[in-house]
Amino acid sequence: MNTATNVLPIPALPIIQSTVLASAPTFAGGRHDGHMNVLCALVRGEKTAEEAANYLKENVIDTSNDKAFSLFVGERRPEQDAACAAYIASTVLIPPNFAEFLEPATEKSDDNKEDKQEFSINQERLNASLTTKLAVALANVDVFALIARILPDNLTVEAYRTEISRLFGLLAPVYMERVQAYFHNGLNFNLLQMQNNQFTFTSSNGYVFNYDINGLSLRLGGINWYGSGQLMGQEHYLNVDYFTPKVAELLSC
Repeated sequence: MNTATNVLPIPALPIIQSTVLASAPTFAGGRHDGHMNVLCALVRGEKTAEEAANYLKENVIDTSNDKAFSLFVGERRPEQDAACAAYIASTVLIPPNFAEFLEPATEKSDDNKEDKQEFSINQERLNASLTTKLAVALANVDVFALIARILPDNLTVEAYRTEISRLFGLLAPVYMERVQAYFHNGLNFNLLQMQNNQFTFTSSNGYVFNYDINGLSLRLGGINWYGSGQLMGQEHYLNVDYFTPKVAELLSC
């Protein structure tokens, strides 16, 4: 049987992206920024194991009822790094939370006839948010491109997901170092679009960050740095063992 007849080339990026996104911990079925901020602070050494334990106690959290909370217990270990890295990476792969930099307006506009709550942009928080988003997106590009390049051929989709999860876990410390390396205070940003279905800004170091219904895209000098199946302007494909052996049998007839 010629196994090559089972194989199809499939873009690597959506498989890598969805795998990392699915690796981010959830609590009672949903994301929880507060919990993950504590876990990541523990990973970065900003909180001690005792402080993490106190957080669980103060919030009346029983670690036996949720596997994700077991990450808060004990000494630092690789699975904590992997969970924090996946959470950080996922923050630019989901719709942005505008509450990060919006605050209630002190004065209502003249055309607000229905007396609705209005919001204004806190510029300091906006700059911090956009600086973080750009740093995370760039770290995603680096590590996702590396993973795409070193993945083996002829695995099934599920086997690729398992291998991607393993590799990303191994690279978690490097990933978090890349985020920190790309975090540059003092960048200037131009917020171009801020709606429920589109969020676009440019940075003074040349990047165009966009999130819309197609997900994240990042451009540099007109090149797709991330998105549309490309990483660093290149398409990465996986030769996926896509069909059952029966396909090869049928084609050999």
